[in-house]
Amino acid sequence: MDKQQQVRDFLENAVREKGLSLNSLSLKLGKNSTYLFHFIKRHSPRRLDETTRRKLAQILDVPEQNLCDFPLPVGLIQDKFSAISSLFNFGKTKEVDLHAITVIDMDGPIKGKFEQLKNNVIGQIFMSQDLLENFVTAKPENIIMLKAAGEAMSPTINPGDMIWLDMSQNTPTADGIYLLNTAADVVVRRLQINPFDNSVEVSADNKLYKSFRTDNYKQLYICGKIIFISHKLA
Repeated sequence: MDKQQQVRDFLENAVREKGLSLNSLSLKLGKNSTYLFHFIKRHSPRRLDETTRRKLAQILDVPEQNLCDFPLPVGLIQDKFSAISSLFNFGKTKEVDLHAITVIDMDGPIKGKFEQLKNNVIGQIFMSQDLLENFVTAKPENIIMLKAAGEAMSPTINPGDMIWLDMSQNTPTADGIYLLNTAADVVVRRLQINPFDNSVEVSADNKLYKSFRTDNYKQLYICGKIIFISHKLA
């Protein structure tokens, strides 16, 4: 087996052992989401550049040499790592675990049901637990961010606004704004529940869009509840 293939195999195994995905790790490196997949499976690029290699070694907590197919000067690796550690205070303060929140474009090229819409990934936002709790109380693994599209919920939600979705809240136990799967698309609508018979009024905040009522909330396919909205300033 050639050295470059050893590097690709080592990286693929290391990512799997850390419980990460090639997609999320590529984005964390500031690359296109398919960058590492192409490197491992399609051998493009042929070799990791120095900056990417070093970031990967730090994220995966592996020797940088294992990600390179030629010998690296030991002293050079240590000196550069020391400089980077000093710059970012690595080892001087408590390490902070960052949660990756995936960002989805609702107006992306892939349409249809929610599971299909999730493929319109345009990036990730990394937040510490303390910072995240300033915005929401939901568990990080249940949160995604959506770049809003359409005017049905204007002026509450405008095109381009960032809306935070808690995917664990897929049963409407309280009134609020939810993401719904319809027969052909995904929409954001306000739900008002009648507690006496479980009927639900489904409405848009933009009065140009029609409201409708369903006899039971269980007839709705609810993807999650909108728990936070980030507006653009004009």
